[in-house]
Amino acid sequence: MAHGHTHDEYVPPPGMKHETRDLSTRVVLIFGVSLLVAAIVIHIAVWLLYAWMGRASESAYTREFPLAPVGAPRLPPPPRLQTQPREDLKEMRKEEDRLLSNYGWADPNTGRVRLPIDRAMQLLVEQGLPSRASGPAAPPGLPQDSSSGRTYAPAGR
Repeated sequence: MAHGHTHDEYVPPPGMKHETRDLSTRVVLIFGVSLLVAAIVIHIAVWLLYAWMGRASESAYTREFPLAPVGAPRLPPPPRLQTQPREDLKEMRKEEDRLLSNYGWADPNTGRVRLPIDRAMQLLVEQGLPSRASGPAAPPGLPQDSSSGRTYAPAGR
């Protein structure tokens, strides 16, 4: 404490003052109001421009194109992509179940009929599978049974 001052008070050096002309409240308010007015004017001008251009574009093309398609769009040629695959699968299985569980004509011209699958399996168990008629004997040197060539019986033995 050489100068006799306490730490609580600040004494500026001699000749030091603050600037009194730095910022004018009146200038700030005028700038803010003019900025707000400019923003409102620009928004109104853009809105009027869009409205005018919209009316101009509606009246510019009044003629219908002669080659433009009319009505619902045509479907592409088959095969087409499925739009509802789950429903299509349910419908296909329902149709298969109907065919497998009912009697009907498979081909009326040849007299072929369609049996329910349960009845067809029952007839197969009762009658058995059809077998091939025995044909001519195999030439010598070839396997005599269906061994796929694993066993070989040479000619002359």
